[in-house]
Amino acid sequence: MLAFCMLTGMFFGNLLGQIIGVKAKAIGLDNPLPAMIYGGLMGTTSVVAGGLAATDLKLVRYGAMTATFYTGVGCLLAPSLLFMVVRFFTD
Repeated sequence: MLAFCMLTGMFFGNLLGQIIGVKAKAIGLDNPLPAMIYGGLMGTTSVVAGGLAATDLKLVRYGAMTATFYTGVGCLLAPSLLFMVVRFFTD
């Protein structure tokens, strides 16, 4: 099951990165603000960097910055919150 989940994640990540590369101008992904919003919504640095690199290399740093922040906050916050929730229900 884990392998299936990883495979679907990689497949949809690649698909999304390619679609963004083609449809970027149509959705207005042509300056730093939409690139940062896109990075925050996707949350995966590799997909964001790939999609924005296909669009404009200057936008990669903005999207990757917010995606990295999003991932970092999740990695730092999720274990602490999970610990507190489990401790609340077990005590």
